Amino acid sequence: MKLVKIIAEVANAHQGDVGQLHELVVAASASGADAIKFQWFRYDVLATPDYQWYQVYKDLFIEPEVWSEVVSAAKKIGLEVWIDVFDTWGLKLAQQLDQYIDGYKLPPTVIQMPSLGAELVAMEKPLLIGVGGWYDQEISQALTTMGAGPDSQLVLMHGFQGYPTQTKDAALSRIRHLRDHFQRPVGFADHEDAAKVTAIDMPAYAVAAGAEVLEKHLTLDRSAKGYDYYSSLEPAEFAAMVGKIRQLEQIFGDSSITESQRAYLKDALRVVATQNLEAGELVTAANTASKRCPTEAGLLPVDFFNRLPAVVRGKVKKNQAITDDMLRPPRIAIAVICRLKSTRLREKALLPINGVASIERCLLNCLAVRGVDSVVLATSGLPDDDPLAKVTLDGKVKVLRGDPENVAMRMVQAADLVQADIILRVTGDCPVVSPEILEYLIASHFETGADFTAPTNEHAIGTAGDVYTVAAIRKLLGVSVPLAHTEYLSFYFRNNPKIFSINDVVLPQMWRKKWRLTLDEPRDLDMFQELFSGLKIGFEPTFFTDVIKYFERHEATALINESVSLKWRDNTELVEAIKIETKIEDRFWNFKKS
Repeated sequence: MKLVKIIAEVANAHQGDVGQLHELVVAASASGADAIKFQWFRYDVLATPDYQWYQVYKDLFIEPEVWSEVVSAAKKIGLEVWIDVFDTWGLKLAQQLDQYIDGYKLPPTVIQMPSLGAELVAMEKPLLIGVGGWYDQEISQALTTMGAGPDSQLVLMHGFQGYPTQTKDAALSRIRHLRDHFQRPVGFADHEDAAKVTAIDMPAYAVAAGAEVLEKHLTLDRSAKGYDYYSSLEPAEFAAMVGKIRQLEQIFGDSSITESQRAYLKDALRVVATQNLEAGELVTAANTASKRCPTEAGLLPVDFFNRLPAVVRGKVKKNQAITDDMLRPPRIAIAVICRLKSTRLREKALLPINGVASIERCLLNCLAVRGVDSVVLATSGLPDDDPLAKVTLDGKVKVLRGDPENVAMRMVQAADLVQADIILRVTGDCPVVSPEILEYLIASHFETGADFTAPTNEHAIGTAGDVYTVAAIRKLLGVSVPLAHTEYLSFYFRNNPKIFSINDVVLPQMWRKKWRLTLDEPRDLDMFQELFSGLKIGFEPTFFTDVIKYFERHEATALINESVSLKWRDNTELVEAIKIETKIEDRFWNFKKS
């Protein structure tokens, strides 16, 4: 049984020439290599156009059908085929040709792209993980993030990736350090100057240090000085190296990471914006990507995801790197929209329910939502709404006297009052709005990065709310179309998917009830009086879990207002007008989405 697997690394030695690529396959086999390894990437997926090597990547690009032919040729002459996956394009091609591939490698500058690593681990093939230049804690974090369990077929590949490697950077003692620390096999990727004698000897020394896999660059003619020629052996030299692998002489170096190794990681993937972002806009996986770019201060993918949820402090352009100082935690507020103009149940917000005003019960529940920074009672500046100005719950709630008709404007005014980036809309006629459901919706909003998040219509009326990114409401207010029916604000978002991103949330089954839990008519008040007196809840929050348990034991209470319907939904003329007047994307002809 062979002590070590020897892989002939082709990298870019083909110079973008298909003929040379086929010659390299034959040369690898003739030189005694066990396997051949190719690098798969697409220039515009791997890097931004202003990256210094972008044009080189473009010149070296080889089409998928050619790679299919080359892989087939290598297999026919008995070589194992291994693939370096640099980006999502390379991953997709690897998945298409997976049955012909023996193993993969994740290069050092890509290991902190969690999704790419996770996809390769999931393919259940041997996987080389390039760890040159990374500290131990960073390697551990990357392995955990990509889901590399103890049973995964992983080999940690030590080796400085600069061309050529200085002999002092070989640091072969780190091979044993990595093996002992991580309890995994370790290999060595050698990039010694090919003009040195040690270029042939170094791999043998690495085997002595414990390497189980070796990578060495192969070129047809080093004197041509093509790409990657610095550390590439010609076929005869490669054969000599193979012959010396068992002639072991130990070389031990310092196991620490040198400054030059660390400096190479300037080319590690950084998080960049995939679209223009406005100040206060949520930044998520959906509007960012991990690419090589010229900004070394850009966040590494893992560091970026550890910062979420976050919003950008100012404008960010497409393809601009996201740096740490561009982000801040989002501020979340709940705006309870309330007026005293009800005709069916006069001043219903102030009506006591088991001794506590209906609006106070709504506010108490909003204050119980974890992670929310502020609760604002958003009413109007009209004299009729003066009584609401006193409802502050001992200063725990802010009161906004805002625009009486334009609810979108009032929401933004409420957000500005408390400097919120994310704002929830809860109507004041919901004395049992659910803290549990609101927390669930907030989490989903951050996960998707949507402009608007709301549950589907399967929840109990009066238990939920809508979640908005404030920047999206500002965008709505900035359109060149007059806004009507803003009290039905969600329609503006649902009816304009070309302008706004929508996140419809299916709530867990336990919260999907058909009850009516809103206060609008006398029978609603009767139901709430019986519910709260039965629960014996005074001046404190009411959690939906307790309401569910009570109704399961007292079904008759839930049926008191069962026949009461939502009046606006029954008004077909109004509903049709709302649908027409809130669909603005066709009329707003000069709108361009970022």
